Amino acid sequence: MSEQKTYEMIGSDDEQYGPFTIQELKETLSQGRANAQTQIRETGSEEWHPLGQIIASDTDQPLEAAIPSDQPLDMNKALSDGWALFKEHLGIMIGAGAIFFGIMLVVGLLGAIIPGAQIFVQGPLMGGFIILTLKLSRHGQAQIEDIFLGFKNYGWLLLATLVQGAIVFASIMPGLIVLIIGGVVIGNGNGEPDSNTLGIAVLIAGGLLTLILAVTASMLIFFMVHLVADKRGTFGDALSAAYKGGKMNFWSILGMGIILGLASCLIIIFTCGLGVLFITPWTTAVGVKAYEQIFPTPSADLEIQ
Repeated sequence: MSEQKTYEMIGSDDEQYGPFTIQELKETLSQGRANAQTQIRETGSEEWHPLGQIIASDTDQPLEAAIPSDQPLDMNKALSDGWALFKEHLGIMIGAGAIFFGIMLVVGLLGAIIPGAQIFVQGPLMGGFIILTLKLSRHGQAQIEDIFLGFKNYGWLLLATLVQGAIVFASIMPGLIVLIIGGVVIGNGNGEPDSNTLGIAVLIAGGLLTLILAVTASMLIFFMVHLVADKRGTFGDALSAAYKGGKMNFWSILGMGIILGLASCLIIIFTCGLGVLFITPWTTAVGVKAYEQIFPTPSADLEIQ
């Protein structure tokens, strides 16, 4: 959105004010002198729109590189704020979740014909879901079609997904080696009890090591796609910030992940699988709220009072 555009605004006293630049409108939000529903229109236009919608449409610009906050992640706040965000925008969140799940289901079926097809869709689609949720969190406004905005940044979001996968795979190599050794011990034991016992012990150790390494690597770069979707600096900036933020808040992110994972399993079990439509938008909302704590925006003009 061009900075030369100006806007008129209806104040709380029903009087008309302006003209304002987009930056001045953002400042009214940060100062509490307007909210997402304040009506504004472009100077010379007859159509009025909610301020949140106009501000949200202006956020497709790169932000400054992310710097992790010195304040540790408040896991309980992220969970409660994420739940509140999900409830407040239940319709669009559930709708976006249904679109996400439907597309991933179709792509998953295509994977039987085109191996790896899911990889080429998941990152950009998840990026779009994150962008939609960030708009709802920051501005209280979003459109259902925003879930496809990740495809405008397709290459970087695809790369982020591939890099995440490569890092996790590389991290579990020691565990896989131990698993192979365990298999070899059993295979060369000729059925002897001592060899089988040793081999099984090595397999168990390898499995645990693989799990621990995979979880550790995943938590350390958990917010990489969020940072790339939010255009927080270059790709290298996003990778570096994701690692720093993940390292500083490792145990909180892990705890949050465990809670979300256990809750998701219970929801799926008790809803006979239908809860999948609920889980994706809910966990995305919680993740976005955690992301906003760890990587606050460089200025207050994205906050809506």
